[in-house]
Amino acid sequence: MGCRTNAKIAFSLALATLFPLDLAKAQRGDRKGETQFSRIPKELIPPAPALSPDAAVRKFKLRPGFRVELFASEPMIESPVAAQFDADGRLWVVEMRGYMRNLDGGGENTPIGRISILENTDEDGCADKCTVFLEGLVMPRALLHVRGGVLIAEPPNLWFYPIENDKPGPRVAVATDFGSQQNPEHTANSLVLAVDNWIYSLYHPWRYRFIGGKWQREPMPQRAQWGLSQDDFGRLFYSLNADHLRGDLVPSHYFSGWQKAPGIGVQIAKDQTIWPARMNPGVNRGYQPKTLRPDGTLEKFTAACGSCIYRGEALPGCEGNAFVCEPAANLVRRDLLSEQAGAITAHNAYEKNEFLASTDELFRPVNVYTGPDGALYIVDMYRGIIQHRMFVTSYLRSQIEDRGLDKVLDKGRIWRVAGTRSSPRNERPRLSKASPAELVAMLSHANGWWRDTAQRLLVERGDGSVAPALREVASRGTNVVPRLHALWTLEGIGQLKAEDIQSALASSHPKLRAAAIRLAEPLLRTGGTSPGDLSDRIFKLAADPAAEVQTQLALTLGLMKGEPRSTNLLASIAKNSRVPLARDLAMFVLPAKPPAKPPPPVANAAPLSADEQKRFDAGKGIYEQVCLACHQQHGLGQPGLAPPLVGSEWVAGSEKRMIRIVLQGMRGKLKVKGDEYELDMPSLGVLDNEQVAAVLTYVRREWNHGFPAVSPEAVQQVRKETENREDAWTMGELLKVP
Repeated sequence: MGCRTNAKIAFSLALATLFPLDLAKAQRGDRKGETQFSRIPKELIPPAPALSPDAAVRKFKLRPGFRVELFASEPMIESPVAAQFDADGRLWVVEMRGYMRNLDGGGENTPIGRISILENTDEDGCADKCTVFLEGLVMPRALLHVRGGVLIAEPPNLWFYPIENDKPGPRVAVATDFGSQQNPEHTANSLVLAVDNWIYSLYHPWRYRFIGGKWQREPMPQRAQWGLSQDDFGRLFYSLNADHLRGDLVPSHYFSGWQKAPGIGVQIAKDQTIWPARMNPGVNRGYQPKTLRPDGTLEKFTAACGSCIYRGEALPGCEGNAFVCEPAANLVRRDLLSEQAGAITAHNAYEKNEFLASTDELFRPVNVYTGPDGALYIVDMYRGIIQHRMFVTSYLRSQIEDRGLDKVLDKGRIWRVAGTRSSPRNERPRLSKASPAELVAMLSHANGWWRDTAQRLLVERGDGSVAPALREVASRGTNVVPRLHALWTLEGIGQLKAEDIQSALASSHPKLRAAAIRLAEPLLRTGGTSPGDLSDRIFKLAADPAAEVQTQLALTLGLMKGEPRSTNLLASIAKNSRVPLARDLAMFVLPAKPPAKPPPPVANAAPLSADEQKRFDAGKGIYEQVCLACHQQHGLGQPGLAPPLVGSEWVAGSEKRMIRIVLQGMRGKLKVKGDEYELDMPSLGVLDNEQVAAVLTYVRREWNHGFPAVSPEAVQQVRKETENREDAWTMGELLKVP
């Protein structure tokens, strides 16, 4: 944009300061006392008409070497949010048709959601047939093919439907606590069957597996926020709105009940800067300074979601790269991943540019997947409103109304991206009818979708006759990935033996040796074949310098730390390992885990008065309504999303700071217990003085805290002092408050 345009923007800012938005009809996302105004003159903001797919594809800015084409669109599908290819290459799509059909979110509980099956019957690369598998759902958000049926997330329920001639059979409730319908942005989603044969999800502290004829689950740390993916080694990656790529460097089930542990929820990508192809005034906090650049483009991620580790072969040079959606800025990021000493880092594949960006404001990528043809499939919700009513600000409402974004409903597209010189196979897979030998061969396929699907089908069939063929794959080959699949398939069909583990422990591949240590755990616990020889072999790996081996050894020894030899070896790793993550893990598991509730930090806390006790009791209910989704029932927060309240110096410190955070919100960096968080905590200024005092009293006395209660009078005083405050607080500002 030129100098003349920038001058217009500056003039607009001056006028907006004098004439801010009319906040007479305040929105739930507003922060009390904040002045909201558009930083971009209305006449400079491009219109956002709904475009046909043919017109929309011309708005894409795609990096050289790639091409994008339409796979499916409305009216075949509407408001798609998630998808999965079945064993025969048909794309099953979750359609959240009830989401934000108007600015007030009316009708959310109307059962109009559905699951559709898209087929490419003529094998030309585009869907030409649609079958509705299931309808009448309320805000469905995830699905997963498993055991001849499909898991479907319809919070608060996780259902299993058998598939009978493409029709749903009698459903079974796998879980009744799979999120909540009250806050769709902060509830359970994403179902991924990982290489270890367990099913993982986001915003849900359990993993699932069908064992012994029934669904079973185990607790684990909760991840956030939307869109879960695994790499070739089963490591999980996800996004947190303003923090676009995080991941678990180690398996998470070792940390049952813990929200923070070494290697869990690690920030993979440090730089959150983005490079949109169009200005983005229609973001929820677009009125805040530094949200938009002078040219109107969004400066940093604010709605990152739908992360995918690409594991196909139709995008040359992209194998193992991360793709992340940013629907608020109408783009898809490509990150290059690097691994060193057990740590993974990521950086943008392009200098001040994006893999795919659109000048169409209605392009809303929300999920990305690797297809069986090796292409990258992008789920485009294609709509005007993506922010839920619970968070919409008056500023955003004005932006939506100005351009009629609320009128764009019942659309949606699936885009397919491939290399310009690659020829994605259009022939559909037929793995549901594949023989056991064919499925074993597919474990060595170049495409991760084929390997994952073949492993799933072999495990579900449970045919022990394939064990010799699996052992052949597990014991030979220069590519470690098929060997890992073969080992986990043996585990899944109950045919894994000590000899298989011994063979893997002798491998030259550190990731195979690490997996063998983990796979040995059941035999070590139950005394399987030659457990003494196996444990001796594992203990000898203490001298193995590989980061993967050191970290897994620390985790496995943590399960055996009652034995003196295990404890001594753990202490040695904690002191001497050259792998930082292994040292951290060893130190974490060495001591006995503290109780679920920490000891009281204040031994002589004054008892609450009768009025304070009533306030505490009321505060518990308020906390569960407005704070629990992020900070959790246990108050330990979530890595990268919400800091812990338990033992926090902020909770223990000045009540004036805490009151300010509740009344006006907080943004930017916050350091809690030595860790840094990047926050955009919304204001809760809509709570009255009694309610603010109640929830803060609860936080300062729950979890064995012994900090003073907060009075309504104290809240009233701070409210008066800050009534002209127009922005959320920063850490630096709050530290100046006594």
